[in-house]
Amino acid sequence: MGLFLAAGLVVTGTPAPAAAAVPLVSITPARAVTFDGLVYTSAYVGSTIYVGGSFRNALVNGRTVVRKRLAALDARTGELLPWAPVADGTVFGLTAAGTSLYITGKFKTVGGQARPGLAAVSLKTAAVGTLKHTISGTGNVLTAGGGRLFLGGAFSAVDGRAEKNLAAFRLTDGTLDTTFRGDADGQVKALAVGGSRLYVGGGFKRLNGANNTARLGALALADGQVDAGFRPGTPYPVGALALTADRVFAGQGGPGGRVAAYRPDGGFLWSSVTDGDVQAMTYLRGVVYAGGHWDVACPKPSATAISWCPATLRSQPKLVALDAATGFLQDWNPRSNGKWGVLTMDANALLGSIAVGGEFTAFAGKSTPHFAQFCFYGCSGLSGRSAR
Repeated sequence: MGLFLAAGLVVTGTPAPAAAAVPLVSITPARAVTFDGLVYTSAYVGSTIYVGGSFRNALVNGRTVVRKRLAALDARTGELLPWAPVADGTVFGLTAAGTSLYITGKFKTVGGQARPGLAAVSLKTAAVGTLKHTISGTGNVLTAGGGRLFLGGAFSAVDGRAEKNLAAFRLTDGTLDTTFRGDADGQVKALAVGGSRLYVGGGFKRLNGANNTARLGALALADGQVDAGFRPGTPYPVGALALTADRVFAGQGGPGGRVAAYRPDGGFLWSSVTDGDVQAMTYLRGVVYAGGHWDVACPKPSATAISWCPATLRSQPKLVALDAATGFLQDWNPRSNGKWGVLTMDANALLGSIAVGGEFTAFAGKSTPHFAQFCFYGCSGLSGRSAR
């Protein structure tokens, strides 16, 4: 998927025009359901988009439809679907595996049943599953792979057993998997499964007490041991991750914000600068789409992991599209708004679309509160006609 660059080198030369270099989704969002509160997390499952957050209602054609912090949309039409479990507190993270949607956050009950901080909900019926644990702290993010559900966040224990900010559960029966060694000495904000690895990002200094794992590291899916073959030396806290077969992309905070690209061994490839934290990220057709709470972005990649922008910063509020091979900023600018901007992104490769959620309320001045979907070819196939 593109060339490899030696660590620490900047891409040179003038990039090709965006349209010739990589295909991009429309800058205009499709008509779709929006929400009356923040959308913190999202995931495509087939042609359905599941979202979670602090909202209490979906906004459909000028009317409100009750959706207590969880909702589902038809990705092809933008319509609200009947699926409507109720969480009594904010949902920060979700992921799908098998027939279930797993959720985490600051809730105590889901569907009227006690599920403090972690729950499973049927993707089809919205029935609450038997998964039940007590999280001492807050779960922020979930992912699944290798027969396990992985939970990251700011917590100290699960069911009274010490589990520092990272825990694994067996998907077969929902039990805490104590054979998987995984802990972090600081908050975990991002998780991603790729190949035989679980990539972990956050504000921690060490994974499993190991050196050279600060802020971004990899654990073996088989047992949770630190994978020493991945050593990116990430200088800033990581809040988002996206993967391809030969790249690891990390959304970072620090002085301003960055999207950084690494080889599978952790070697640095490129870094693209913004003036605020990168909080969400996804990949689609050769492009890394990233969101956060910035106002300007750098059109060219930086020379090192810590160097600043080598060109004049460009007005690019809250969203960017970057060529995955080179890190050059693409000509895509939906012009989002808000203080905290974009909090979640996901991509659907089959539909050619990306979902975006957050604190924003508009794109290019047009009211689009807290959720939007962008796709190829101007989103002409998406209509958002009605809700059920």
